[in-house]
Amino acid sequence: MFLDPESNMVDYISELPDDVLSYILKSISLKDLLKISILSKRWCKLWTLRKDIYFDIFNVFEETVEKLLQTGYLIDVPDSPMCDEETEKELLQAGYDIPDRPIVRRLTNLNTIRDEFVKRVDQFVKNFHGTKIDSFLVKFYLNCDQSAIIDQWITFALAREVERIDLLFLGLPYAQNNLRNFYKFPLDLLLETKASTLKHLSLECCLIRHPTNNDFSPLKKLRFLSLNHVKLDEIFIETLLSNCGLLEELHLFSCNFTASMPKIVSSSLLILKIINGYISPRINSLVEVDLTLLDCLKLTSLEYDGYGLHTMNINTPMLKCIDFFISYEEDLNIFDLFATFLQLETMRINITSTVSHKVL
Repeated sequence: MFLDPESNMVDYISELPDDVLSYILKSISLKDLLKISILSKRWCKLWTLRKDIYFDIFNVFEETVEKLLQTGYLIDVPDSPMCDEETEKELLQAGYDIPDRPIVRRLTNLNTIRDEFVKRVDQFVKNFHGTKIDSFLVKFYLNCDQSAIIDQWITFALAREVERIDLLFLGLPYAQNNLRNFYKFPLDLLLETKASTLKHLSLECCLIRHPTNNDFSPLKKLRFLSLNHVKLDEIFIETLLSNCGLLEELHLFSCNFTASMPKIVSSSLLILKIINGYISPRINSLVEVDLTLLDCLKLTSLEYDGYGLHTMNINTPMLKCIDFFISYEEDLNIFDLFATFLQLETMRINITSTVSHKVL
């Protein structure tokens, strides 16, 4: 039985089993976790039972938006007008209310907050003595300048048999698609730690290179992969698909490939989402590329926004759900293909205004 030293009342919370307290700790901010660690010897150890670790501006600083604005960690800056004069006139005639001032964007003030954010996260990581975590997430504007310390965080997570890693570095509006500043995700770290526990990997605004000797064995348990604004070689995706036989869900959002969109061939994929793929033929230029081959016998859900639907080679007999964006008239021919999907249950088609209505 645990007693409060001041009131001599029974401390029922401290009597709860560790697994229950660990669940409660999920909803407590990092700052409060450090505070409660001084309550007793038991609480000092309990906070390390937290299995899901995440860091964003609100979690790390434990402040409201209003407070973050007061401290200067968040700033409001004027943005460009919502529309040009002609469009504004049309909207007013249609009865829409147009603001008489520029749109205000709320941004993170990196000049005052980035170093402090990194410092606090690193302090937490170095003082965390738990031996097992389930997930590790960082959502903030970080890049190659913080590579060394981010590598240490990943090593920390891998050493604790983490199953989910999310590194969401939110390049825009700060990076302006400057790929050279993106953080390079160190696949070789996975080789060093034999990270066979990893099941979920989500990267945003990163670079990826092939692992040494094309060894994808540390990703053999991977079931979910999401890449958003990631620079990589299309061969990487093709090789990963052939080596990761448990991968069930793949997201490729605005990725920058070397020469073409990867060919998606998998015996395990169930869900696939591809939103725009690009190559960089010249410095500071992006050209959209299309998906040419989709060969996934188990695929049940497909979301695709890109060019080349009418020429795509598709082999997906189990497809049940389709979500397509059509921006070119020639892609309307894809409707003939839909008739061959005998298992199809749901179809969502978004057709842009540039496509002639008379064709429909």
